[in-house]
Amino acid sequence: IALAMIGLCTGVVGEIANLMGCVLGIKPGVTAITFVATGTSLPDTFASKKAAIDERYADAAIGNINGSNCVNVFLGLGLPWVVASIYY
Repeated sequence: IALAMIGLCTGVVGEIANLMGCVLGIKPGVTAITFVATGTSLPDTFASKKAAIDERYADAAIGNINGSNCVNVFLGLGLPWVVASIYY
């Protein structure tokens, strides 16, 4: 359910970023790099900051940074590749 919600939120964020880029006259590639990347990275940044402030040795912050990057890379690259492989 969590992955489905992440997918749904990603779709909404992508569509809003696309509309903002269209209204502002920004190319889709630039819109994707700026708005979508910022929108998906800022929550992780704030979670890591909160974990670093609340914990003495900031172990949770390091785990959050590594975990979020691994999920972004493995799901962001791996899942579309698997779906494309199954489709074709």
